Amino acid sequence: MKYFIKKIQLNESETWEMSGFTDGKINSIEAYYNELREYKHPEQKLNIPFEQRGNLFTAFISITEIAKLSLADQETTWKFKINGEYPYNNLSTDGPIMNKPLQLKNSLYQYQFEFPEGVLTLISKPMEIFSTLENFSMDEDTIAGRVKLEPSLKNGLFQAKLIFKRRPNASFYLFHEQTQEFDLGLINDNKVDFSISIKDLSTNFLVDTTNVIDVLIDISTLEIKKSIPIYLSINPDMKSSIQKEVDTPTPLFTTLKSYVTGSNRLSFYFKKNFQGLVSLTKLSQNSDSIILHFKSENFFDKSKLVAKRRDKKANTFEYNTEQVWPLKKGISKYAVNIDKKEFLTGPVNKADTIWDFYIRSSNMPDLPVLASRTIDFSASDYFDIANKQFKAKLTRNGLNNLSCYTIVAPKIKSDTTRIAVMGTCFSRNVFNSSPYFNPDYKAFFECSFTQFHSSIISVMTEQFTEINLNKYNDMTTNERTTVEEDWKKEFFNNLRNSNSDYFLIDLYPDVIRPVIWINNKIAITLSYVVEQSQLLNDISWERISDHIDNEAFFEEWKYYADQFIEKLTEIIPANRVILNLGGFTTSYYDEKGKVVNYKNKMGIEKNNYFWDRLNNYFLSKLPEAKVIDFSKKNYIGDFNYPFGHSFSHFESSYYKDFLKELIYITKS
Repeated sequence: MKYFIKKIQLNESETWEMSGFTDGKINSIEAYYNELREYKHPEQKLNIPFEQRGNLFTAFISITEIAKLSLADQETTWKFKINGEYPYNNLSTDGPIMNKPLQLKNSLYQYQFEFPEGVLTLISKPMEIFSTLENFSMDEDTIAGRVKLEPSLKNGLFQAKLIFKRRPNASFYLFHEQTQEFDLGLINDNKVDFSISIKDLSTNFLVDTTNVIDVLIDISTLEIKKSIPIYLSINPDMKSSIQKEVDTPTPLFTTLKSYVTGSNRLSFYFKKNFQGLVSLTKLSQNSDSIILHFKSENFFDKSKLVAKRRDKKANTFEYNTEQVWPLKKGISKYAVNIDKKEFLTGPVNKADTIWDFYIRSSNMPDLPVLASRTIDFSASDYFDIANKQFKAKLTRNGLNNLSCYTIVAPKIKSDTTRIAVMGTCFSRNVFNSSPYFNPDYKAFFECSFTQFHSSIISVMTEQFTEINLNKYNDMTTNERTTVEEDWKKEFFNNLRNSNSDYFLIDLYPDVIRPVIWINNKIAITLSYVVEQSQLLNDISWERISDHIDNEAFFEEWKYYADQFIEKLTEIIPANRVILNLGGFTTSYYDEKGKVVNYKNKMGIEKNNYFWDRLNNYFLSKLPEAKVIDFSKKNYIGDFNYPFGHSFSHFESSYYKDFLKELIYITKS
């Protein structure tokens, strides 16, 4: 069938009329595009009204409807399919069609029809807007300034918001987590003023000791609430007036510092200044107890000593697990006597772990305990804890605060092991008998059950049966099985029937893959198999949970992770669960054996950061779980990887050392 457009014109109701001819009947016309952001999204679709008279037809495209569905902050490429059967029949042209770029006075977007290879294509492109900070001031109460925008925007038709966005890590300047918006109102004379009360800044930004917050201005129309985000640029002559630092009125002991980034943009450091507010004045130990004395200039109400376990988070750490002891208040000091038999008890320890000590009270933030140089740790040696499964040692950390190291030295014993795996090639390819992996793994393990490339969210929802996968010949048999197992939702039955001794899991699918919600009860994993198949565009869905907003994904994921862990431990004892901490590599050996960096290193590191967060939460809910942590081993990828090198595929030694670690864990 042929479907040719001959003419395009814009009518007074801001609708394009496209007239053309066809040699067949038209049942439907859809505009569609696939967003490529983090992953290939399912098609965004829009039904296009049309009229047909014999071989002639006219289609009507509403600019307003296109604007509502187009991407807000990047170019959108719309195409037009007839009747929707794959492979598509697209509207096309058999000759040149005259049309001009269009931008309405109340729009932030320009529209242009193009004809690559004769296919009718509508490009929606956001305006290129520049913002410049004209003046700036900051004191202990207020952040204020004026922003100038270019090019000119018509008065009264556009509005602005000031957006504060926290980077997950100072080096991840392209990515953000916590955000806060401040409405600035209408834009007039291409300028907008702002005045933000510092006490209104969200305490959610205070995640780490030092937090980098970038500032953007969002521009949107009054009619369509889609915004174009723009960084606030700083002119060279303004730089000297930007850098300021103030003590914030709330929360206590924090400072806010404004500065100019290397890209000449406005950002802030939001810092906790807790160091030295509490000091350790005396440390003594005997065979049974640890006695600690503290002093502070501040009054503590209902005070406690808290030991917090460090959990790696990219090149920093976070706390998810803790143990608490009440403090006794004396005339001028606070003290605690800890029974070593109760010190760090329960399933909270890991090998080679650091615990940091804090004073907690109802009227203060948690404050680290300064261990000054007058405190002698030389006599402090490792002592047994947790029924002699671990050893602990009090010490002074790099910030001169009180910390504790824990170590473990399990013994090896010989037996055979059935192991179930949920995850990806990070874990499953350990049980591959080809030379690159582990030819002798069957001497130690039987891989009793595998759930491959399934998100925890998907596993915890209901079965999906609406699509026949057999009609998709763009999948291999193994790939089709991967999708089928994800859709069947039989994970827990399969695990129970496998009679596995251990359960090995990695969280790769949760770290990097989106989840498609068919409805509020059914979710499926948008795995690489689905993404590369026409199946992606044939699924009817309500929403997608993805990693464009990791904070929102994390909040939803935690809910299902809690349920998953509860159900999992009804089948597998908690201390028989093994979490592979995983992590992506930023480099690989090329075909000549030279170390080469993967592109988008920052994106890879951002994914590793989020992986750490998921791991940390999982272990906070299942502290008895065993852990395989190769983050300090520096394994990289290899061009010769049997299934193609990528940042999730490692050199051969990773899989061989992984097997040794599994033997070590399961035989101890």
